[in-house]
Amino acid sequence: MIRHFTSSAIVFNNENRVLLVHHNKIDLWLYPGGHIDPNEDPAEAALREVHEETGIIADVLGPPPFRHPAVRSIPNPFAIIEMDIEDRKVGPHRHIDFVYVCQATGGNLIVQVEEIGGAKWVPVENVAALRTPAELPALITEAARLIRQLA
Repeated sequence: MIRHFTSSAIVFNNENRVLLVHHNKIDLWLYPGGHIDPNEDPAEAALREVHEETGIIADVLGPPPFRHPAVRSIPNPFAIIEMDIEDRKVGPHRHIDFVYVCQATGGNLIVQVEEIGGAKWVPVENVAALRTPAELPALITEAARLIRQLA
């Protein structure tokens, strides 16, 4: 089966709310994300997708990556998940998604209407009540736990 690399961001604001977008094609609420562009690393892709889809500027959170003057290190994702995708254009395929935990640092919430039908900040405890992919509430709960540990 065809596999595509994607990158996503679980973005929190200072009120412990998570940024979710309503994806038009699949009619579900999820965190911002998309395909990794050529010459882009997964962390760059996640931050770009957040800004393109919502207007929000964010920073990746987590432990500092390995550093050495001979190489460039990329921030570690919070999770790497693989899922089946049904797409009318591409057909059935799989996404390998690099999921990052991020903190909003600026921007204004603006919806990119071509891909998403809405965007909103949701209290973490309310995510499970929304129509989401099955794994999303658990991923966000674990990401919120990480945020508390880093604080």
